[in-house]
Amino acid sequence: MSSPWRGGFVADRLSVTIHGDPASAVAVADLVGLALRRNPKRAHLLVSTVLAKHVPTEPALVMAAGTLLGGFVARALKTDDAGPGHPPSGAPAAPPSGAAAVPPDDALEQAAAALGTVLQGVPGRRREAIGTLQGLLAGLDARVPDAVVIGYAETATGLGRLVANALGAYYIHSTRHATPGVDPVAGFEEGHSHATSHALVPTDPQWLGGGGAVVLVDDEFSTGSTVINTIREIHALSPHAVYVVAALIDLRSAADRARFTALADELGTRIVVTALGTGRIELGAGILDRAARLIRELPQAGPPQPATAEQAHLAEQPAPPEAGRLSMLELSGREVTPVRSDRFGNTAPPREGDIAAIAGRLAAHLADHGCQGPVVVLGCEENMFLPLAAAHELSGLLPEQDVRFSTTTRSPIVAVDRDDYAIAGALTFASHDQSNDGPG
Repeated sequence: MSSPWRGGFVADRLSVTIHGDPASAVAVADLVGLALRRNPKRAHLLVSTVLAKHVPTEPALVMAAGTLLGGFVARALKTDDAGPGHPPSGAPAAPPSGAAAVPPDDALEQAAAALGTVLQGVPGRRREAIGTLQGLLAGLDARVPDAVVIGYAETATGLGRLVANALGAYYIHSTRHATPGVDPVAGFEEGHSHATSHALVPTDPQWLGGGGAVVLVDDEFSTGSTVINTIREIHALSPHAVYVVAALIDLRSAADRARFTALADELGTRIVVTALGTGRIELGAGILDRAARLIRELPQAGPPQPATAEQAHLAEQPAPPEAGRLSMLELSGREVTPVRSDRFGNTAPPREGDIAAIAGRLAAHLADHGCQGPVVVLGCEENMFLPLAAAHELSGLLPEQDVRFSTTTRSPIVAVDRDDYAIAGALTFASHDQSNDGPG
C-alpha cells in the first residue's frame, strides 16, 4: 500500500489544489508536500522532498537534484542561444552557442525519470535507486563557466551552490544576515515571506562584469514576484542579455508568466525559465483566515500519554531518562582551509580534500564515542552546502548507517504529526546570527 501524499491534509482543509503539468520532467506531487505556517501573508508552505531544508533527506539525493537542475539550466541557455531574437542594443552579447557544454535531452530525461523513481521509494530504503540516478548524472556535462549564479536565502543557498558547481560558474547567494564592514550592492524584497529583505554583498567589484548569463536559483516560485524584483535590481547594476530563472518547481499562473514576458520586453532582455517540476497552484477562498482558524483548532503538543493501563501504572514511577551526551569536534586551520561564505561570492566551492577531511574526522569522532544508529548532519540557516557535502562524504564512510542531512530554518512552520502532512515535529530556539530583519 502506497503512502499518502504529504500535502493531503492542507490541501483538503484549505482547498489548495496543485495541478501538475503533464509535460513536467518530474511530477510536482513527488517533489513537494504541504505544511501550514504562522504567517499573515501566506498560509501554506511548499515543503521540498529533495532540498533537505525542512525534512532530513539522504544527502546523495539532495546533491543529485541540484546537479540535475544545473543540467536543465545549461540546456535552457543552449536552447535560448539557438532561438530567434537578438540582444538589445547596448547590452552584452549572449555567449556563443559553443560556449556551453550541454547534456543531451535524452540524458536529462533519463535522469529526471530516475529521480521520479527515487521519490516514489521509501526514504532510508532507496540507496540502490539513488545510485542509479547518480550514475546517470555522472556523465552529464553542463559547463557554463561564464555564468553568474545567484541563490536565494535562506532556503536555496545550498541548491544555488549545487547549480553553480554543475555549471562551473561564479556563485553568490543573497543574505538576511548583518555583514559588518561589507556594504550591500543590491537589495530586493520577498513580499510573501516571514522575513522579506534580501541583500547581495559581493566583495569582488567585478562580480557582474562578464558577458555571460545571470542564473537565479530558488527552490520554488508560485508568483515570481521576488525574481522580478531581483532582475530589476541586477539589470540596473549591469544590463545582461539573458537571465535564467531555475527552480525545483514552477507553479506560476498564466498571468504571472505574462509578467515575466512583459518585464523582458520592458528591459530589452531575455528571461528563460526552467524547472524540474511545473504546474500551477489554486488557493481556496479566504485561505489566510481559514488557516488561522485551523491552526488554533490543532491540538497543542504535549508529553506522550501511556497507551494502556499497565503503561499508565508504570508511568507513575518513571525510570530516570538516560542522559544524552554532547561532544565538540573543532577543526583548526591546520586541518582544513578556512571556508569563505558564499554570501560574499566565490569562484569555486570548498575544496574536496577539506570536505573529505571534515567527514573523516567526524566518522572517527562518532566511532570513538560509540555512536550507533541513524546520523543527522544539521546545517545552520544559510550555511547549507558545506555540511551537505560533508554529510554526503560521511554517508560513503558509513555505508551501513542511515545518514541524513537537514538544516535549521527561519520559517514559522506548524508541525502536525500525521502521514498526510509534510512536517511531523519541530524544535524552536533562538538564532545565533545577527539578522537585519528581525530575530531568527
